[in-house]
Amino acid sequence: MQQDPVKALFARRDEEWKANVRRRHRFRPWRARRVIAEHDRLREMMAEMAEAKRERRRLVAAGVLDGSGERRAE
Repeated sequence: MQQDPVKALFARRDEEWKANVRRRHRFRPWRARRVIAEHDRLREMMAEMAEAKRERRRLVAAGVLDGSGERRAE
């Protein structure tokens, strides 16, 4: 099975970015690890949010949820 070229590009750019961070903070490796870890956490949170939005769209399309998107005062 062949890998998606867009995903391969994103993975390559991500590794280049991490190498650049390590090079910039070569005298403070703890800072480089912290910056990279924070970046990874943000990417993971963004992926989770995108998945939640896809699931919500699916439920709205199936008629399970109200599609207004507004919060109701309880």
